[in-house]
Amino acid sequence: MSPLAAILLLLITAKGMGELIERLGFPSVIGEIAAGALLGPAVLGFIEPGEPIEIFADIGLIVLLFMSGAQMNLRTFAKTGKAGSLVAVAGVAVPLAAGTVLGLASGYGSIHAIFIGIALSITSIGISVRTLIDLRQLKSDIGLLVVSSAVIDDVIGIVMLGVLAALVAGEGYGAGLLTIFVLSILFFVLLLTAGKRAIIWAFQASHRAHTHEMPYSVALICGLLCAIAAHEAGLHYAIGAFIAGLILGDSIRSDRSLYDSLSDLAFGFFVTIFFAYIGLLFPPAFGDVPLLFLAALIIVAFASKIAGGFIGAYWTLRNWRRSLVVGYGLVPRGEMALVAGKVSLSAGIITASLFSAATIMIVITVFAAPFLLVRGFASLERD
Repeated sequence: MSPLAAILLLLITAKGMGELIERLGFPSVIGEIAAGALLGPAVLGFIEPGEPIEIFADIGLIVLLFMSGAQMNLRTFAKTGKAGSLVAVAGVAVPLAAGTVLGLASGYGSIHAIFIGIALSITSIGISVRTLIDLRQLKSDIGLLVVSSAVIDDVIGIVMLGVLAALVAGEGYGAGLLTIFVLSILFFVLLLTAGKRAIIWAFQASHRAHTHEMPYSVALICGLLCAIAAHEAGLHYAIGAFIAGLILGDSIRSDRSLYDSLSDLAFGFFVTIFFAYIGLLFPPAFGDVPLLFLAALIIVAFASKIAGGFIGAYWTLRNWRRSLVVGYGLVPRGEMALVAGKVSLSAGIITASLFSAATIMIVITVFAAPFLLVRGFASLERD
């Protein structure tokens, strides 16, 4: 099947299943991921995950985070900074410790055990944000706390990946790790100072252009440029796109036509492909994955992340039900955890069976998280 035909089939199936799931009262993201699993190697085998579709999926994640940032602004997001940091630290520390202990108890070596801890620690920004948008909870105090902690969580994940590589490569990698850390700090400082002024100036100047679609193009260019800058600094594309959205949020929302056009492009095509692509990654069989270890890994993945999120959020919210919903929002692992697995497998840090176990765990948490959030917010409304 040609890449264009595969993307078309994926889009039609994902939109159809997403609409069906939405009519049943659940977020459409569940149907979109299920469509990928159905068409991919796990079930029908019509579409294989590969570079052409992956490029569209990457753009989908970028525009998803850009549009989620555009629904807020820097002032609103900054208010949750301290609370988000507490949630992020607890939400990383508990799964990291639990995963490492599980790995050691299962007979894996220290490096393998640390990888398991890292894979359990990194929350998927994309899954949480899309579900919060579908539930209209993105700008709630719980939603802001989940998103801010997930962004910080992602940065911590980058650092942990560097530490893991340093442990494998020896002391010679220390300079590279320090470089990544310095570049990350420099990225945030420059983007939030000179970069912010340049982005706002470029967007305002676009309204004086003769072509009416120029603000639309400039908004997308700013998001993509910030995504590339984040990637070059050693961070994930999504972080740069999210901050660009925060910077332009007030300006984009003030032009309803522009906001709706960007949103339609994002959620009508690219974001759908991103979530369907996650479904494509579901493995066709368990292979030589030890089923007892896989079951334990999945249980620990849910329990540790919910517990970590709950502990971190309770310091701020002082309400156990609301804190539990924050924990639910941190459950999905996704793009960064998969990157960690791919890099570790390519470097010979982990075995193919351990990578398969991690992939299955990631996909199951992705499927389950929207259901948990729906249940969590419903319980809050009943109270």
